[in-house]
Amino acid sequence: MKKEFLTLSLIPLFFIILHPVYAQVTLKPTEVKFVTYTIELSLLSEETDYTNSKQFIALNGDKGRLDIFWNAKYNPDTEYPINVTCWLNCRNNRDITTCQGRQSCSVQGPPGPMGCTIFNPNFNYFSINNVTCRFSNPTNPELEYLIGGVYPQRVFYPIKYSVSFSGGTYLTGETIGLPVNFVSYSFLRGNYTALAYIQSTSFIHIDNSYNTTRILKYSEVDTVYPKITVIYAGGKTTLFIHTTANELPSCRSANDCPNIVTSGYQTKSCVQGKCYYIFTTEISSSYFSLPEYGMKELLLIFLLTPIIYLIILRLK
Repeated sequence: MKKEFLTLSLIPLFFIILHPVYAQVTLKPTEVKFVTYTIELSLLSEETDYTNSKQFIALNGDKGRLDIFWNAKYNPDTEYPINVTCWLNCRNNRDITTCQGRQSCSVQGPPGPMGCTIFNPNFNYFSINNVTCRFSNPTNPELEYLIGGVYPQRVFYPIKYSVSFSGGTYLTGETIGLPVNFVSYSFLRGNYTALAYIQSTSFIHIDNSYNTTRILKYSEVDTVYPKITVIYAGGKTTLFIHTTANELPSCRSANDCPNIVTSGYQTKSCVQGKCYYIFTTEISSSYFSLPEYGMKELLLIFLLTPIIYLIILRLK
């Protein structure tokens, strides 16, 4: 009887174990944090860019390659990769679909300093060039680097330079070195040449007429000195200075010659397949070699001198 009573008393305990009773608990609302990532660009060192200045998109290279550099990171920091594509001379930096067919380079890599290269770039020598880059997240292409809806862009001139002359006052018969100053504003490093000549028959002698600068980088200056000796100049004589950039492609006519000189030249021409940009300046003499005589009198003296000399010899 006791065993039966004990068994019956354990049955409710068995159901209690199978169906526990929970106390009512109030849960606090959970705080969910969402992280919004952005892509940011940082300035690169001065040595990275052809201008020796800090840039967000740095450029370097030559006729055979265009090296493009950047330093892109996520904010906040993460090691997600970044997709980068850069186009040469894309027409619209708001709509990159217009960049299709343009020369480009692409890379996917970790955040930080990186770069890519466009080989054998097809530079436009007739106008300013540009490099347009798209920075995006591989898994979320909508995450891009944009400023006011515009993709970052860098502009440059493959070849551009300025020319100036330094004048002065000199004595007739004195040989001077006429300073012809070149300043490079070009992406491409190269030499610049000046050829000095005159078309008149005045007594002006030019020595060392063909001069070439050393290889110039962006913003570098060099001066060449054609040697000019004014023996006699009756009035003003026009001095022509033909200048050219040796990195220019060949030409067939003056129409093939882009306007790569900042200002000051009078005309341009294609001579033996090379573009020349022609400057003019004037040379004038305030004093004759024999001050009391003009040009006619000077020639007459040259003609009469040997005759007078022969007469003197016969008299002796």
